[in-house]
Amino acid sequence: MNAEVSREERRLRALHELHILDTPHETEYDEIVELAAAICGTPISLISLVDRDRQWFKSALGVTAEETPRSMSFCAHAIETADLFVVENAAEDARFRNNPLVTGEMCIRFYAGFPVSAMDGNALGTLCVIDRKPRTLTREQSKALEVLSKQVEARIELRAKRVALEQSLEQQKALSANLRASESLFRTFMNNSPFVSYIKDADGRMLYYNRIFAEVFGITADDWLGKLDHEIWPTEKAAIYRAHDLEVLAEGEKHEYVEEAPGADGKISHYRSLKFPYADGNGNIFLAGLSVDISDEMANASQLAKYQAELEEANRTLLQLSVTDSLTGLRNRRAFDERLAIEFTRSRRHGRDLSVVLLDIDDFKKVNDQHGHAAGDAVLRKLAEVLGSTVRTTDMAARHGGEEFVVLLPDASVTKAVQWAERFRAALSEISFDHGKVTVSMGVAGLADARTAGDFVERADEALYAAKRGGKDAVVPYEPRFRMKAHAS
Repeated sequence: MNAEVSREERRLRALHELHILDTPHETEYDEIVELAAAICGTPISLISLVDRDRQWFKSALGVTAEETPRSMSFCAHAIETADLFVVENAAEDARFRNNPLVTGEMCIRFYAGFPVSAMDGNALGTLCVIDRKPRTLTREQSKALEVLSKQVEARIELRAKRVALEQSLEQQKALSANLRASESLFRTFMNNSPFVSYIKDADGRMLYYNRIFAEVFGITADDWLGKLDHEIWPTEKAAIYRAHDLEVLAEGEKHEYVEEAPGADGKISHYRSLKFPYADGNGNIFLAGLSVDISDEMANASQLAKYQAELEEANRTLLQLSVTDSLTGLRNRRAFDERLAIEFTRSRRHGRDLSVVLLDIDDFKKVNDQHGHAAGDAVLRKLAEVLGSTVRTTDMAARHGGEEFVVLLPDASVTKAVQWAERFRAALSEISFDHGKVTVSMGVAGLADARTAGDFVERADEALYAAKRGGKDAVVPYEPRFRMKAHAS
């Protein structure tokens, strides 16, 4: 029991030493919970930090509370594991079915959380996703949640380093007035700093570097003193470092850079470097630098960016499939209805022309019955190809259903729409199919013929049937008498 208490106290000490509890929300954490929810398809996602008596949310999507009692917390269970903790249906789980978060307004059913730990391995909290209905995660979703939890850890670690760097910088500022008089104090401070630190003169000669610097680059305390960048580093990197130094010296203010440097083993590491100028009592200008290794953070960020790109591409593909007719490659009826609503409203508001042409293949059933569905599909594909080659880029051609197609013509009067329809009919007449010629009947309606978008297509449909009744293979614009005839029948 004492070992458990000791372990929990160590965990709480690690959490409190980060000074992250009750800090404001930050965009970089909010983006992670948004991505976790999007990948897992849940309405709720949290970055929770489990304190002694509460769980506090560093970032939350789908809930307004900033914290909940630890006694109700699913995350308090998740931090006891080293892997993904999943509750697929809390209402059927003996551990949680009486939990107020399950029986109350939150109505939690599904929970999946991956532990988030400090550098020393102590669990701080979780990255979790929550749903109000039972569900399971795919293997890819589980892996993504693990990857994203490592991103949270990297950001917490980087935040701690940034806070320490800022504190260290403030301490250096406070001590700068006394450094010249206390060389021993200066060296003690710098050599016990956790950062790669150095000082150069205005010409770029290395005047000082701390013990960590020497260890990282495999040199002694004196090897590089008095040397210029091009005497130490590869030519290309030396030029970059010098350009950064000159920018700081010229502007007289601190700058932050991301720089690459080869270590003692030749491996390239990435550093976030804070460089700033300062002057001694005689007015001589120097440049000081503090650098922290961010190689792991950049590797994780690259992996996350790749995953996001793959997810966005998959979403684009799904969206394309949802609005495309698989046989003809034209837009489907859903896509047409969405575009019609937009164009109808726009044309009404701005007083612009808009026409629609509804067309139907004549005697299409005979093609299928006499020559088979493969021949019928070939006719549909070829007709779609001719449609695509005759419409303008601003027009929209779609398969309306079966052998029926529809074309939306923005900024086109009924007269121009009829002219287009005749051109299309002529183009189709020049094509021979295996079973002979194919003709179409077409109905045309204009904006003045309809009060709503639904009326618009209905008027074109009435004109289409007038073309059918008149002998087919014709283009017929809508007339009010078609409506009266339709009602009479």
